Amino acid sequence: MDIYTNLFTGSTEELAEEYSHGISLPLVSMHEPSLGEQISELYKDIDRKIHRIDSIIERLELIPLRNATITETVPISEPQRTLAKTKKVFVVHGHDEIAKTNLEVFLHEIGLEPVVLHRQADEGLTIIEKFEKHSDVGYAFILLTPDEVSYVKADEQKGDDARQKEYRARPNVIFEFGYFVGKLGRSRVCCLYTGDVSLPSDVSGMIYKEFKNSIEEVAYSIIKDLKASGYADV
Repeated sequence: MDIYTNLFTGSTEELAEEYSHGISLPLVSMHEPSLGEQISELYKDIDRKIHRIDSIIERLELIPLRNATITETVPISEPQRTLAKTKKVFVVHGHDEIAKTNLEVFLHEIGLEPVVLHRQADEGLTIIEKFEKHSDVGYAFILLTPDEVSYVKADEQKGDDARQKEYRARPNVIFEFGYFVGKLGRSRVCCLYTGDVSLPSDVSGMIYKEFKNSIEEVAYSIIKDLKASGYADV
């Protein structure tokens, strides 16, 4: 019973004695027990031992580990991942073809490979399968453009002029935005917007870059962020 006296404090000798005395004696019978009876008795004996150990453990205090090194846990605000050695960057976009093309051209010019989902082969995949396949990138650009008009249900019966409207990006853009924030971390997601589009309010710490006519307006800021994320060659 040394294992118990080594691992636990308290009246361990008494408890070890309790365990030893509780061990069942071999099965005694007037006749030779069958193999089935021996197996059944063995299972019962193991079950009794387990219950006895559980009862003892509940009354013991563990000994503090000797020479244990306590490491401080530092909270991580976002995923810490090694930047993938790839020049592929994902472009999430809505219906603004001009802004999307403008961004693609800019990314090509600085030596990156923009991945635009609808330009990739379908290969018989569903949309989500295709998206997941091509999302293996080191950085993502989100284009928030005012593609849809929305208003609260309470304004449904009001006239069009009386409704409080919002211009929003398409739902797939918001979904992919959240996906990449979770996968890559906020520091590797660049969110660009134009017009009166409503910006998501629950993504704390995000910096949104506004442009009016061209991506070139925020080119310096984009390049600075890319270099900070490990893209030293842009």
